[in-house]
Amino acid sequence: MGSIKQVLARSQLFEGLADGELDKITRLCREKVYEAGATIFTEGEVAKELYIVEDGRVVLEMTIRFGPGSGRRGSIDVITKGQAFGWSAIAESHILTMSARCMEKTKVIALDGVGLRRLLEEDSHMGHKVMKRLVGLVSSRLRHARDTLAHILSIASHDLKSPLAAVESYHQVMLGGYAGEITEKQKNMLLRSSERIRELLDLIDNILDISRIDARELKMEATSLLKVVESTRGTVQPLAEEKGVQLKVEVPQELPLVTGAPDRLQQVFTNLLGNAIKFTPEGGTVALKVGEEGDHILVEVIDTGIGISPEELPRIFDDFYRGLSVNSSGAGLGLSIAKKIVEAHSGKIWVESPCPESGTGSKFTFTLPKNFDTIQGEKEAV
Repeated sequence: MGSIKQVLARSQLFEGLADGELDKITRLCREKVYEAGATIFTEGEVAKELYIVEDGRVVLEMTIRFGPGSGRRGSIDVITKGQAFGWSAIAESHILTMSARCMEKTKVIALDGVGLRRLLEEDSHMGHKVMKRLVGLVSSRLRHARDTLAHILSIASHDLKSPLAAVESYHQVMLGGYAGEITEKQKNMLLRSSERIRELLDLIDNILDISRIDARELKMEATSLLKVVESTRGTVQPLAEEKGVQLKVEVPQELPLVTGAPDRLQQVFTNLLGNAIKFTPEGGTVALKVGEEGDHILVEVIDTGIGISPEELPRIFDDFYRGLSVNSSGAGLGLSIAKKIVEAHSGKIWVESPCPESGTGSKFTFTLPKNFDTIQGEKEAV
């Protein structure tokens, strides 16, 4: 068992443990050898063992699914010598979140999950050290998985956008009569087709936003939220009028500047207000309130709409999440993008439903830090 102990001592999960601690863990181990292409475990199965790669390479795969259907399996990470995988075996949830497949002939050390959990509970000192390493491992792998998926989405979306834009350009040429006369029926068909293409292009832009919204990539400057609100109101006011919803805007004439990207902040206001208008019935009200609270600017978007169920509240800002009981168009990216933009500005965003003050509808709130390097106030009519 000496070789197993040596591998454990050099592994990312057990490195630095005392000899006595390693001896206890070694007794729970056994070596396994898999041929190239062999599956060690499959996503969704009950996790029974934790694995350390002794020699070879293992690819972790996850089912990627957007909407209904079986989805497709995508590679998330490659595990090499000394690295651990199958951590669900010692977590509270024992269901595997990924599949593991050997890229080449691979030797692993398999640790009994039940025995290891019991050992870590009995030896709290060792348990603390191992679980601390495990948290770092899981966090790192989650970030890598998210970055990988975002990269895949970015590449796919970019490759889709160019041909769609070209098709839309040809539609406009035909609709403009530059390719000859068209009948009214043909015109209506082209208009409907063009509308669908624009929706796809908007969706692609949103998908690209998921992967590129980062504080390091935003062009920050001293920004007037008064100007941002005025521009946003010009965009969403026609939507409110068409829906028969009253739009109220309350912004003080003196408001400190913030450090931000004006176009991105306008995207937040537009997404929140557009969402509120969409889910507020005719005759309802959507209110935008902006004010100061300590070192931050406080923004509230309040509606008298259908509200959000308690079951959905925890997931409302997730990528691609759409309400379970809502029958509407959209990919479920607006709120997710708004959250990413606010957090890239060092702010916070949250939702309450029903609105605490009215007992109906929803209330979205976000904060932005004030810019103390600029003039503290400005007067502009909104």
